[in-house]
Amino acid sequence: MPTAPELRTLDGALTHAGALVDAAGLGAGVSADVRSTAAEAARSLYALYGAAERPLGLVALAFTAELLASVAVDVAARRDRTERLIGRLESELRLPRVALGREVLRTGHLLELSTEVGIEVALSLALVFAGGRSVSLWRIPPEESDTPQLVATAGGPSTPARTVAQRLLAGGGSAAGSGSMAALRLEPLGARPVALIGLGHETSNTLLAPLLAGAAPILSALLERQAPVTEASVTGPLISSVERRLHRLRFDLHDGPQQDIHLLAQDLRLFRDQLRPMIAGNPDQGRALGRLDDLEAQMVALDGDLRRLVTSVESPFLSSGSIAEPLRELTDAFAQRTGVAPRVELRGSTDGMTDSQQIALLSLIREALANIREHADARNVTIAIAAGVDGASVEITDDGRGFEPQPTLVRSARAGRLGLVGMHERVRMLGGSTRIDSRPGGPTVISAKLPPWQA
Repeated sequence: MPTAPELRTLDGALTHAGALVDAAGLGAGVSADVRSTAAEAARSLYALYGAAERPLGLVALAFTAELLASVAVDVAARRDRTERLIGRLESELRLPRVALGREVLRTGHLLELSTEVGIEVALSLALVFAGGRSVSLWRIPPEESDTPQLVATAGGPSTPARTVAQRLLAGGGSAAGSGSMAALRLEPLGARPVALIGLGHETSNTLLAPLLAGAAPILSALLERQAPVTEASVTGPLISSVERRLHRLRFDLHDGPQQDIHLLAQDLRLFRDQLRPMIAGNPDQGRALGRLDDLEAQMVALDGDLRRLVTSVESPFLSSGSIAEPLRELTDAFAQRTGVAPRVELRGSTDGMTDSQQIALLSLIREALANIREHADARNVTIAIAAGVDGASVEITDDGRGFEPQPTLVRSARAGRLGLVGMHERVRMLGGSTRIDSRPGGPTVISAKLPPWQA
């Protein structure tokens, strides 16, 4: 353990905080980029306070919270390790557990997870940092008038929690609790109110109440993502706001990335001209120059995509309003890399699909094909798209090795691989739903449905 003088320096405090996280077995998933960014932010915060009375504790708190938030799934799942770590951070660095827990919840890392996983992790974090018995989320379902339904829980539901939730949701108050219980009413935008209930071991709720308050904003944001998106919700002011943002995006793309690509292409051509005489006669000359030609071709293609975005603010996926051409490009690229040509079935007319719907389906197909290519070892792949007056659907089937969906999603979230989560969210934002059916040994079926949407 470092001596007291060492802990009174910024580098000493940050180094010790990082070492404690590693010693708890929670640091393996913290990337070097997160550590570097967190340390840089801590030094900037430290410098803001001048030479006198610099708050090392505050800076160490922010740094440690950033590390823990980046591996929030593990922190929530490995409660015993987290509890021991909290104890050491309190005793050796004087970091209060409530303040640390609130800071972890406030970082926004949970918004990178899928909605369901994010809610469960937020409840678990509130529970472990409060040292309580359970934290649960309740909602009155649409078909009932007074009986709360459990949305999610950490530590298990309880009759007292349900009773308090019913009273809180019926009465319209914002907070409640007494003794070892704390409760908050949340009203997410576009979603039904929910009751957040915490049960503790102690005779008071002094730890529970501030942790629930710290979890409330992130839970509200996650619940708002769950709210269904309908055509009726797209009002005139919202459309106007979106149009302004699209116009700004158009100019930002033109003045930023498009110009950068153009300059990079010029630099690449200059480098090729400079390199050619330097490697003349080298047996690998053709291969090296050919690789540079490939890179230039990729930049030309990227520049073309950016130009289409600038002129039409549409996805580079789309071509002449049809899903067939970009779908053929995706399947051709997959076949070239794997030797497996997907079988494509198109039923109905896609003319009635909006650009956003086509982009969502194509994004899902691209992500599914990427996962098949990297993990499935499949010999047969089928893509079935159906469109009509009732909406649109897609189904991607492969006969590969398969997997267990839920554990795989959790592991992917822990590792920061959010492709599956992202494709689910893109479809959900259009009012649709996704489903993954798989098991070890296969087959795997990824499907999505989109409701009809009148532009």
